[in-house]
Amino acid sequence: MKLIVLDDEVAAFNNFLPMILDTGFECSMFKDDPYAALDCVTNEKVDVAVIDVKMPIIDGITLAEKMIEIDGSIKIIIVSGYSQNEEEIKKRIGNNLVDILYKPYDVAEFNKILAAVAPAPKIFIKTFNGFDVFVNGKAVRFSSAKAKELLALLTDANGSYVQMETAVYYLWQNKDAEHGKNLYRDAVCRLRLTLKQNGIERLVRFERGRAIIDVERAECDYWNILKDGGVFVARYLPQYEWAVDTEAMLSIKYGEQ
Repeated sequence: MKLIVLDDEVAAFNNFLPMILDTGFECSMFKDDPYAALDCVTNEKVDVAVIDVKMPIIDGITLAEKMIEIDGSIKIIIVSGYSQNEEEIKKRIGNNLVDILYKPYDVAEFNKILAAVAPAPKIFIKTFNGFDVFVNGKAVRFSSAKAKELLALLTDANGSYVQMETAVYYLWQNKDAEHGKNLYRDAVCRLRLTLKQNGIERLVRFERGRAIIDVERAECDYWNILKDGGVFVARYLPQYEWAVDTEAMLSIKYGEQ
C-alpha cells in the first residue's frame, strides 16, 4: 500500500519515519510542494494521505479535498499541532477521513490508525504434501523448526485449543516434562516473533498454557476439505509423525473409493 505524508516541518518527517518502517506501507514525503503530492495521487495509486492542516500554498483541508476529487477512495489522516474545528473537517472531508491526530502522538496510536485502513493480509496454510504458510502469496520463513511445527499442530486442531501439555507430548516426547515446557515456551516466543514480522500476529491467540489458531483469518487446504468435502489424494503433513491419525481419517472419509 502507498502512503504519502505532507508536513512543512522537518521534525515531523523525523517522527514519521520510525512509525512506518514496520507497517508494510510504501511511503513518500512532501515537505512544501503540494502540487507534487497532487501529481503523485494522479499518477499513482495512493491509499492513505497524512496531511498537516497548516501547509504553505494550499491548506491541508483544501489539499485533502483536491486529492479526493482525483481519487474518491483515498483515505485521509489529518494532523495538527493546534486545536481544530473537527466537525467542520469531518463535514468537508466526509467518509474519506480516517482520523484527526494532534501533535505530539506516539507510534502505537499512529500504527493503530494505519492498521484500521490496511487490508487484512491474505493467509494461506498448506498442509498437503508439506507444511507451509503464505502471506499475500509469499512463503513465510521460520527461524525455528519447532515454532513452525507448533503452528502446524495448531492448524491440525482446526480452531480448537491446544494445551501446552498436548504440544509437549507431540513435539518433545523424549524430554522430561519441565524441560518440555521450557522448550514449548521458547517455541511460542519464536512463533510470536515470526507471525509479527509477517504482519499476521492475530492468526494465533496465545493464552496461559494454551493456544488457538483463528480459522477465520486464513484459508487452509485441510480446513477446506473438512468444510466442503472433496477427494483426498495427497500426503497430510508428511514431515510430522503425529499427523498420521489425521491422515488416516482423511483417507477413510475423503479418500478415493
